[in-house]
Amino acid sequence: MINGNIVIEPPVKGQWAIMNPPGHAELAFDFLAVNDRKLPYRGRDMLLHFLATIPVTATYAWSQPVYAPLEGTVVECSDGNADRERTGMIYDLVRLLLFRPKPGSPFSAYGGNYVILKCGDVYPLFAHLRNGSVRVRPGDAVRAGEQIGEVGNSGSSIQPHLHFQIMANEDPFPLFENLVPFVLHSVHKRVERTWKEMSNAALANGDHLRL
Repeated sequence: MINGNIVIEPPVKGQWAIMNPPGHAELAFDFLAVNDRKLPYRGRDMLLHFLATIPVTATYAWSQPVYAPLEGTVVECSDGNADRERTGMIYDLVRLLLFRPKPGSPFSAYGGNYVILKCGDVYPLFAHLRNGSVRVRPGDAVRAGEQIGEVGNSGSSIQPHLHFQIMANEDPFPLFENLVPFVLHSVHKRVERTWKEMSNAALANGDHLRL
């Protein structure tokens, strides 16, 4: 731990944009796979994503491996929730506004396929995993860097991405109210046009990282 922050290994590898969209808590982050131009898909697909729909396979994030950031034990997980196979920005935003999970719904209604680990006194949570990709079950021991699933588009998701947060206990409810600050052990961050190596880096909305 450094300055009150848990130090972890990245839950994904490659180039990713960090998002903290409206409705998320400060310490809840979305990882969106991108290219060198910080785009989550090719330019033509970008236009179609806004005006119509594109297949999830057109995004860089789809089916990317997801890794345990610390050694720990699986305390809860869910698989078998269908992914939306096409994604459209306007369509999915309207769908989320009109068809929000009802009070009392299980966390899978929000996070789709998910995994919660117990790592010492903290509980990393991974959400919106691809249907059928979850490799672990409750009680399994995992090593830091071990693959636990793949990025999907399940639950309340508007496009393939990994939702990641670390909690003070294993219960994800109330949503976003028990979060713990963390930093990534080693990253490269795009600053203007230069990649800069950083240690123990906190995440911020809009970061472009190489992990």
